[in-house]
Amino acid sequence: KATVSVLYWYIHNMKPPIGPAWMKAGMPCLIKEVLYAPPCPEKVALLFEVALARHNTSQYDAAVRAYMEAQLAWEEEARAGLEQLGRVMAPEGAPTLPLLGRVFLRLVLSAVFDSAGNDERALAELFEAQRLCSALPRNHQAQGMIDSMLGCVYTHISQYDLAADHFIRCLELRESTVGPAHPDTGLTLNNIGVCLNFMGRTSDALVFYYKAEEIFKAAFKVEHPRLTTVTRNISKAKQTFLKNSTFTLPEAKSLTVALCPGRVRALQAQNKSRKRR
Repeated sequence: KATVSVLYWYIHNMKPPIGPAWMKAGMPCLIKEVLYAPPCPEKVALLFEVALARHNTSQYDAAVRAYMEAQLAWEEEARAGLEQLGRVMAPEGAPTLPLLGRVFLRLVLSAVFDSAGNDERALAELFEAQRLCSALPRNHQAQGMIDSMLGCVYTHISQYDLAADHFIRCLELRESTVGPAHPDTGLTLNNIGVCLNFMGRTSDALVFYYKAEEIFKAAFKVEHPRLTTVTRNISKAKQTFLKNSTFTLPEAKSLTVALCPGRVRALQAQNKSRKRR
């Protein structure tokens, strides 16, 4: 059957830890991961689209049900394919989906729980995805994505040290695989900056923000969400840095001039006319 690869685009702001007025506090924003579905039957891909639409409209329970329905449909398709090939059916309870498919389902479910504010369930799904990834080759891109998503959840619950550790692991993996100038590397740099920002290390955060901004400027147009997000983060960090800075400007002193320049020239002209007389 035809297979498709579905693009899932998640860019959400930080969840507010201090109520609806958080925007006024100038809080920095994380950039969430882009999740790609592995090749799957068209019927399953359509169910993924339904689940994504429900996720984006904040129907989180319905989104979870749609993803579970997609998983069941995919498993049925996989069993039917095995029967057509004349293979022996897998033992009861044995996974029938490809490994990357199972990892993807754990990641999208984690994204839904993350958006719903259920950090415990989001972490549980990510830990399961991490367990599945142990069977993948070392430095597989899925592991970097899991570290990035773990970093986001830990940031939401104010565990900034843990979050930074996962973001740094993700950064090391991406720099060695996709390269230091890749947009996904820029995403990770921005998120490390957010952690440092929350830890009070504003000047260090700016270093990472500027690196991310440089990457995004080379890869995207001005209105791209990633570029606008890191630009706002830089602006907020600068405001925080100046507000908390120990540098103080000297007191302004008024400049006292006996005569303004125009008055001086007028007096000089008067003196010259008097001498001529």
